[in-house]
Amino acid sequence: MPASRLATAVLLLLCSLSQAREVLRFAIDAHNPPFMYVDDQGVAQGLYAQTLRELGQRAGLTLRIEAIPWKRALAYLERGSHGVAGLYRNEERQRRYLYSRPIYREELVVYARKGHAMAPYSGIASLYGKRVGVLSGWFYSDDFSRARDQQRLLADEAARDAQNVDKLRLGRLDYLIGIRESIAALNHGELEEAGILASNLTYIALPHGPRSQALLQQLNAHIPDLPDKARTP
Repeated sequence: MPASRLATAVLLLLCSLSQAREVLRFAIDAHNPPFMYVDDQGVAQGLYAQTLRELGQRAGLTLRIEAIPWKRALAYLERGSHGVAGLYRNEERQRRYLYSRPIYREELVVYARKGHAMAPYSGIASLYGKRVGVLSGWFYSDDFSRARDQQRLLADEAARDAQNVDKLRLGRLDYLIGIRESIAALNHGELEEAGILASNLTYIALPHGPRSQALLQQLNAHIPDLPDKARTP
């Protein structure tokens, strides 16, 4: 075979292999800036989208990142069609999913209307009997989940932080729980911190299976250690 034809054949083969490379699908929340959100062009953005893109490049993987409502992202993870970035870990989830090395630490803050805090947050009992704004589908802490299940507090769900901020501002909530960086962009001096509910590491989660085990090893090899401050509560 002439050299020119051989070179062409090799090029076509490489293109074919490139096109056949598996596309791995990941989901993030569409409504949780600055960590994860969808822009005006429908493109997934934020800290976790960027983290996934960088890991994909370093590991030589082709990732498709979708920013969708959080409950749908968790449903896709449960179904086994997507991985999810930015997920907290608890005992139940550890049985259901595979987890990467930690990628970030989020601090969950209890907020009240400025000048209207009934009391500083001093433990989950501080929220008993109160209406607390939370995001739909979110896990906050084991203590919070137990209090919620036992109906010791009323967890008022919303799709996004902005809705909870508006409800708290209008006096329709006693408190809301949010990540400090997320609430900062929405707080124009009307809210104040009442205390810290939890400090949670975040992870990339994958459905169980041999393919996920191998993928997790590829990703973990490129996830850097978190700084001590982010790693330790």
